Amino acid sequence: MDNFEENKKQDDMQETNLQVENLQDDTAQAENLQDNEVQDAASQEDNTSLEKEKKKERKKHIIEWTVYAIVLVALYISFHFIWMIGKIPSESMEPTLMIHDWTIGSRTIYKDEMPERGDIVIFYSDEEQETMVKRVIGLPGETITFVGGHVYVDGERLDESAYLEDSVVTEPGEQDEFVVPDGCIFVLGDNRNNSEDSRYADVGVVSGKNIEGKVWFVLSPSDHMGLVK
Repeated sequence: MDNFEENKKQDDMQETNLQVENLQDDTAQAENLQDNEVQDAASQEDNTSLEKEKKKERKKHIIEWTVYAIVLVALYISFHFIWMIGKIPSESMEPTLMIHDWTIGSRTIYKDEMPERGDIVIFYSDEEQETMVKRVIGLPGETITFVGGHVYVDGERLDESAYLEDSVVTEPGEQDEFVVPDGCIFVLGDNRNNSEDSRYADVGVVSGKNIEGKVWFVLSPSDHMGLVK
C-alpha cells in the first residue's frame, strides 16, 4: 500500500513536472511568436519607411527634371524668338564693341517700327551673305554726305559725341553723297576707317526686311560690359 501511494505520488510529480515543462514550452513559444511578430512589424515598418523614402526621392527627381526642362524650353524660346546672342568677329565697331565681345540683342524691338539714329543694329547682308553689326546713321529719305572728314545728314553735321569721342572719317567711301531709299537705313561702323559698311557697294544701305535686331547689352572678356550706347 505504501509502495502504491509512493508510486502514485511520483507519477503525480512527474505529471506536474511535465505540465510545468509544457507550460514553459508554451510560454517560450508564445514569447518567440511575440518576438517574431514584433520583428515582422518592425521589418514591415522599415520596409514602409524605405518605400516612402524611395517615393519621396523619385518625386524629388521628377520635380528637378521638370524644372530643368522648363528652364531649357524657356531659354530656347527666349533666344529663338525674343533675344539673340552673338560674338563680335572684327574690330569694325571698336571702341564700343571690341573683337570677341559677346552681345545680347532684341529680336522684337523693330517688329513694328524702323530703327532710330544711333541704334546699333544686327542685320543680314545679302551681298556679304553674313550677319553684321553696325550703327544707324541715316534714315529713309535722308542724304548722307562726308565733308572734311565728318558726317553730315541733310546738310547738317551729325553730333555723335553721345557714343563716339572721335568720329572723323578720313575715307568717305566710294562716293561722297548717299541718298537713303524708303524702307532702308544707312549704317557705319564706329571704327570708321576700318569698317565695311553702307559706304561700300558690297554692303550698301540696309533694307528693313534684313534687320534682325538691336544690340542692347555687351558681355566683354576684356574690361567693359553693360548696356551699349
